Amino acid sequence: MEEQTNLEQMLSTARMILMVLEQQAAGYTNLTIPAHLKVQLDEKRQEVTSLEARLSQLQGKRSENLPDNLPRYNDVFVGRKQEIARCLEALSPEERGWGVTIDGIGGMGKTALALEVAHLAREQALFDAYLFVSAKTTWLSAEGVREETLALSSLDSFCREFAKGLGQTDIVKMTDATERRRALLDALRGRRTLLIWDNLETLNAEERDMIAEFLRKLPTPNKAIITSRRRTGESAVTIRLDRLLEAEALELMTEKGRSHPRLAQELNATKPEILTALYEASGGNPLALDWTLGQVAHKGYSISVALERLRNAAKSEDLYGFLFADTAKTLFENDRTVLSALVVFLTPAKTAALADATDLAITEIQVSLERLVTLSLVNDLDGERFGLHPLTRTYIRAVMGGTDTVVTAPLSGIRFDSAAQGKVLRYWVDFAQKYGGEGKDAYQTHDKLEAEWQNLEGVATTLREMAGIPGTLKDRQAAQMLIDLEKALSQFLWFRGYWDEGVRLGEWRYQAGKALGQWSDAGWGAYSVAWIHYNQGEIDRTASWADQMAEAIEQGGSRRDKVFAIRLQGLIAEQHEDWVEAEQLYQEALAIYRELGDEEMKAITLSDLGGVAQEQGQYDRAESYYKQALTIEEKRGDKEGQAIYYGNLGLLALDRDRPSEARPWYERGLVLAQKVGRQNLVASAQSGLAQVLEQEGRYAEALPLAQSALEIRERLRDQGLDFSRRLVERLRHKAGME
Repeated sequence: MEEQTNLEQMLSTARMILMVLEQQAAGYTNLTIPAHLKVQLDEKRQEVTSLEARLSQLQGKRSENLPDNLPRYNDVFVGRKQEIARCLEALSPEERGWGVTIDGIGGMGKTALALEVAHLAREQALFDAYLFVSAKTTWLSAEGVREETLALSSLDSFCREFAKGLGQTDIVKMTDATERRRALLDALRGRRTLLIWDNLETLNAEERDMIAEFLRKLPTPNKAIITSRRRTGESAVTIRLDRLLEAEALELMTEKGRSHPRLAQELNATKPEILTALYEASGGNPLALDWTLGQVAHKGYSISVALERLRNAAKSEDLYGFLFADTAKTLFENDRTVLSALVVFLTPAKTAALADATDLAITEIQVSLERLVTLSLVNDLDGERFGLHPLTRTYIRAVMGGTDTVVTAPLSGIRFDSAAQGKVLRYWVDFAQKYGGEGKDAYQTHDKLEAEWQNLEGVATTLREMAGIPGTLKDRQAAQMLIDLEKALSQFLWFRGYWDEGVRLGEWRYQAGKALGQWSDAGWGAYSVAWIHYNQGEIDRTASWADQMAEAIEQGGSRRDKVFAIRLQGLIAEQHEDWVEAEQLYQEALAIYRELGDEEMKAITLSDLGGVAQEQGQYDRAESYYKQALTIEEKRGDKEGQAIYYGNLGLLALDRDRPSEARPWYERGLVLAQKVGRQNLVASAQSGLAQVLEQEGRYAEALPLAQSALEIRERLRDQGLDFSRRLVERLRHKAGME
């Protein structure tokens, strides 16, 4: 009650200060308000929102808007009283550091302790958001975290997930990792958020140093909890998690028995000295105890037999590998199928999704999950979701031929059906094809892909590894699925601003196509890469990949493939301002598209010709080309194409010094660009409208549009970035803000 009273007083004070600041700001316009006052307003508003969220928690009003993705393992947690107290103390505002690091050997319960502390902090309403992300969304290799992940870095992946948890979609869509980190830190100012970074031992030294640097800049009173087998960063309280005390281990046994009558019966019939021996053999390691008790609960062993098996495991160089192998030898076929599926799911999976991915019945999935949870191979999470323990994932991948760094001797003789894994990978490729692909209405299902991007990203990396590219082809089916995945995701990646990921996946499709001798697929992979580089204004890279596309298509492409290569060469000629060469190539492409009856590409090529004419000052000719293209897309009902050609006509009107004509073109283009979600078209339309307003002398209205366009182009590294920067600078000067 005292805490609630304190929060109410703090909230009342913060609201009074905010009211004073808003009264001061009322004397200014949005453009003339002093920078320091704007910062104070933003921070105080954040503080009020934060206090309101914390107060609602104490009052038992769990707001749906409270950012909270804490997993809750439906398992037993015992002991660690002193460690919990130290963690909570480290998370208090009075503690000057950024939080707490929990380190220790595997299986000691670092993640469980972090989550227990986070849940206690939530009960006490210490924070206004509780966000959990694990580095185990990737996997171990000899070099640390695999570098072939589509994300730019593991730190960047953390930042994406934290920003997503806070509802900061603009930050998620940024393509520049440095800008994303800076924007996330800005979004945390005035808040009181708890960030949990789990399993950082999987990262290499450089990644850990980058995270430590980020945490040193974490604005107070935000806090973080890190779990790792290695020490990461300074300016934090470090808790070394060691073995359970014997009393805690006995308590764990008793609590586990409450959920499993068979285990409770055995525990009650066992002499205390045998239970003590079990504790000693486990080394006080919660995971070792958990697995061993699972043998009693599920396999019907006596405590004495389980103790003997644990002692044999303790003699092994790899205790956990031995325990896993001992458990895995008695699994049923359905159990192995479910585990193989969960290896592919990098986020917790529901039973319905597992049933879809494996073709097992829901009841079969439920029976296997119950058994696997009892054996402590699978975690039972909130919301009827299930995920693998990190060590379980590592061993299954090792058994299936992955490259995880584990001692594999105990795993000899253990087999998992790779066909089950292939079936789940196919499930995700089918998912991408169902909600992705190309076409005038494909954008409508992009939210489905966005929600599962973490899984799709992991599938792409797994398929590339299985295929063995670049290098000697190891798995033709995996290579083909990788091609299918890129084909399904390319428009989504392009529209949503995942341009760097699009480049990487395009490169992989090119490599897979070459390895399979499927030259058309290789050519289209190269085209995807070249197209993004072209839109980023990277002329040399565009030309290099255009050449690789042309070489691939020459060896086995269709006529449609070859005409795309011709058009791409026209774009490069245009970048070099070789207007004669560009027009010749575009006219050649246009003639072929007319023969093929491809209306969409005919419109695009007409627009290309309009651009060449416009660059040479042939405005009437350019207008004719653009309007022909627009007529085609209006008949087809393609909103993306219409947005493009509205923008072209708007720019043409500006070049003719006709701003009144440009305005309606840009306004219509902006509406459609926002509807389809294509970010670079949104930026182009906003930039165009800003120029119209500039010519009308309405600088204050133009500036926000220009700034929004600049933000998008900075995220995409769009070729119009320099122009947008100059436009914003010019408008700020004209609006008297400099």
